[in-house]
Amino acid sequence: VLSPDGRSKSFDNRADGYVRSETIGVVYLQKAKDAKRIYATVVHAKTNCDGFKPQGITFPSSAVQAILLKDFYEECRIRASAVSYVEAHGTGTTVGDPEELNAVASIFCPGREEPLLIGSVKSNIGHSEAASGTGQIAKVIIAFEDEVIPPNLHYQTPREGVDALADGRLKVVTEPTPWEPGYVGVSSFGFGGANAHILLKPQSKKKINGGAPNDDLPRLVVVSGRTEEAVDYLLKG
Repeated sequence: VLSPDGRSKSFDNRADGYVRSETIGVVYLQKAKDAKRIYATVVHAKTNCDGFKPQGITFPSSAVQAILLKDFYEECRIRASAVSYVEAHGTGTTVGDPEELNAVASIFCPGREEPLLIGSVKSNIGHSEAASGTGQIAKVIIAFEDEVIPPNLHYQTPREGVDALADGRLKVVTEPTPWEPGYVGVSSFGFGGANAHILLKPQSKKKINGGAPNDDLPRLVVVSGRTEEAVDYLLKG
């Protein structure tokens, strides 16, 4: 399960396990009518569970993941082909990646005119396990704000056994990719077979003046680093 070389090579044919990491994430939820600052809107959320599998409790099920996605988009009455990007669970494990990618392809690719862009923040920051979903949401919000999808790391060769990667229906984002933010699906799966998916959409209002304040009030800028030298480097940069 764990990568021997310390890299989470999500979706790559060399993928051989994930890197454990730690994350502290906070997501503040409000009704839209009460919110003073909106970064994204949760359109829908749903979970299911794999249940019994002959291969064992930790073995993912592409079929059950596909059922979750199919039911999800039927419930929220949004075409899966309208989703412009999927932030996948994408741990970089030998079994997990092809199971997930084949489920994604079966639901999102039919009826699509352009390749579906996919990525996994675990290739960048590792797998923080129980907290990993908050890292995925943070990445998507940054992509909304910057109108650029951050790149996946360590992706070179498409995973064998995933036809949609080989024929281009799925496209792993490997460079900072400008985009017009739209619907984003986020998938996060548990070690024991729990599957979760949420659909996010960006804030419709554009920031005035690029988000910069239009007054002269002083602002507090927080800088942190593991060493004093690291903080000095950031302040001088």
